[in-house]
Amino acid sequence: MDEYLSEIERLEMAKKWWKDNYKSILLGAIIAVVVVGGWRYWQYRVQSRNEAASAMFADLLQSMKKHDDVAALKTGSAIMDQYADTAYAGQSALALAQVQVTAGKLPEGEKMLQWAIDHGKDEGLQTLARLRLARVQLSGGDAKAALTTLGQDEPQGFAPLFDTVRGDADMKLGDTAAARAAYQKALDAWTDQLGDRSLLKMKLDALPGATASAPAATKAKP
Repeated sequence: MDEYLSEIERLEMAKKWWKDNYKSILLGAIIAVVVVGGWRYWQYRVQSRNEAASAMFADLLQSMKKHDDVAALKTGSAIMDQYADTAYAGQSALALAQVQVTAGKLPEGEKMLQWAIDHGKDEGLQTLARLRLARVQLSGGDAKAALTTLGQDEPQGFAPLFDTVRGDADMKLGDTAAARAAYQKALDAWTDQLGDRSLLKMKLDALPGATASAPAATKAKP
């Protein structure tokens, strides 16, 4: 009898506990379902958007290969507009900049590169866009803008390339000493992964006064 009463008491306690806590339990369960469902939906959405952007980017590259600038610009602009949250948007901006610059449309190319800098999802891509923008600005005759775009930092892996363009800009501005320093710095840090260094060496050797400075340095040695 005592055991029976104990079972009844435990049952009553369980009922009371459920009555006091069922709202919190149900709310927690609902929240868990919403969170898990939302996370899975977000993953699905990200994956589907990346797949769609990837397919369009492949079409963009194909249009560029065929030299169909109209189709390339249309597809690339669509990726930038509709899939700006994906990595393909920044890559599309770089590709369209190449299309515009090749066509001689430097201002349009600059806009594409600036977009990649402002909206790119990858730091390496943004750094590459800065380097290319500085080159385009220099090609357009604006050496000061090129130096501003390059800034004063030394991006890892890109430092010799940045210093090379700095040297080009300094030469454009008539600052031979600054150009020599930039070229030498670039040459000292150059690696085989960056390609042939012979053009950079030629730029450094061609600077005014470069040949005359060597004998002076030799005489100064004891």
